[in-house]
Amino acid sequence: MTSAPADEARGLLRFFVVPGALIATNWAALLGALTVIGLVPALAAATRTTSRLREQPDVAFRSTLSRALGTLRRDAPTSVLTVLMILAIGFDALFVASLPSPSRVFVAGILIPPAWATIAWISAYVRVAAESGTVSWFEVAREAMGLCVSRPLRAALAPAAVIALSPLWLLAPLTIACGFSVPPLVVGALWGAWGADAREPRTPARAHRTS
Repeated sequence: MTSAPADEARGLLRFFVVPGALIATNWAALLGALTVIGLVPALAAATRTTSRLREQPDVAFRSTLSRALGTLRRDAPTSVLTVLMILAIGFDALFVASLPSPSRVFVAGILIPPAWATIAWISAYVRVAAESGTVSWFEVAREAMGLCVSRPLRAALAPAAVIALSPLWLLAPLTIACGFSVPPLVVGALWGAWGADAREPRTPARAHRTS
């Protein structure tokens, strides 16, 4: 018969399973993101892993890294676009800050909508890429555009979520701990199920009803 302290110890270990898997996912995604061209593949792989975190938490690091490496070539163009977008936002912010107040509001009003739409599309691309197999970049990009069109409210909220989560991206201690695992988890949940993930039954009861 198992003693009570042993049962309590195993229960305590189970409490650390998900945080440990998040940290493992974060480190794998961080390794991919450091290559720059692996930024989007790393985020997509982290989105896929964190959406299935309780299924195989002991292989979170390996599955995230292997997924990112497997889609590196396909998703590299979007990684480059993402980096250019970040640089453009930084330069635009400096430019707008140097303008007088009346012009500042006008120019900001012109620049924000396209930047907002681009961020929404990139986040949708990450969500679709997380569930896409060996399809081409064009097909993933088209599906991401379709996701934005079919879920306009979520497309409008996605950039706001990215901005709200920016401390996790930008502050080094948080970045190292969870900056590349928690944001993909939150933004992926915001977009909802897509592709293969949407076709998977969530519970045995649902699977029985749809059979």
